[in-house]
This record gives sequence, structure tokens and C-alpha cells, in this order.
Amino acid sequence: MAEEQIVRATEDDLPVIGEMFGECKEYLEARGILQWDEKYPNHEYFENAMEGEELFVLKKGSETFGTMVLDEWQTPEWENASWTEIEGKPLILHSFCVDPSAQGGGYGSKMLQFAEDFARENGYAVLRLDTYSGNEGAVRFYENRNFRKTGEVRLSGKPEGHEDYICFEKVF
Repeated sequence: MAEEQIVRATEDDLPVIGEMFGECKEYLEARGILQWDEKYPNHEYFENAMEGEELFVLKKGSETFGTMVLDEWQTPEWENASWTEIEGKPLILHSFCVDPSAQGGGYGSKMLQFAEDFARENGYAVLRLDTYSGNEGAVRFYENRNFRKTGEVRLSGKPEGHEDYICFEKVF
């Protein structure tokens, strides 16, 4: 049986990533969670992240089960969160997605552990992220992995009633 590995995405991964996000979007919308739309994340976003070597995929054999972006970009709305003061720049987790057909298989935990290890190995003092406040499963997921809530922010450009996001961080 093939072992899971998390690697930087290549151009060959982009169609699979786009399809996976489409399925995740439908899965979330069926539960009343309007987290992603046609503007974000889109093909151009993933292509730019791949070119910057910031796009990662979790693969098992030839199949892709998850993806995420790790970079230093923070949305301006995050200024309202109560982040821990640190030396240097934080690492930010964006566009974290596990294929709906593979959820519950531990892939999300493996990917989050990879992000934490990547942060430590590359000299980051903290890993930060946000998640839609109405996505209770995601909120519990981060809480159960000892991420600290640092505040709630309102993100512009999100559908009405779905603008409130919870910020989380883990300091190393």
C-alpha cells in the first residue's frame, strides 16, 4: 500500500486541485457554509502559489487527498486579531482542503502537522490561519490541535451572513 506524502504541487496537480476545491465548495454549501466562491480560491491563485513553491498536496500513490498554501501573506482584516507578539514573520496557512471523500481519514491532521513542522524547520515562530465561524467542524479541528483563538474578524468580499472568521495561531 502506498504511503502518504506531502510535496510541493506541480503544474500537473492544478486540475486535480481545482476539481477538489469544487467538490469541497459543494460539500460546504450543502451544509450552509459559504466559505469559498468562484473568485477565491481559483486557478490563477493556485498557479501563482505553485510557481512560488507555496502550494502543497497530500498524495497517496497517484491520488491527491488534500492541498494547502503556506506563505507569509496576511489579510488586512487580521489587524483586529489579538496575535501574540513574535520576532520575525509568521507562517500563514491558506486554502486548506481535504477531499470530501477522504475526510475523517486523518489526512487533515497529517497536513496540519506538516504545516507546523514546516514552520519550525524554516524558522517561523508561529503558524496562523482563519476559518469561517460557522464551520463548526473546522473550528473544533483547530481547537483540538491546540491552536489558540486570537479573535474574530469580518472579511470583506464574503457572502452576506458569512463574513465572520475566527483567527487561530500556534506559537512554537
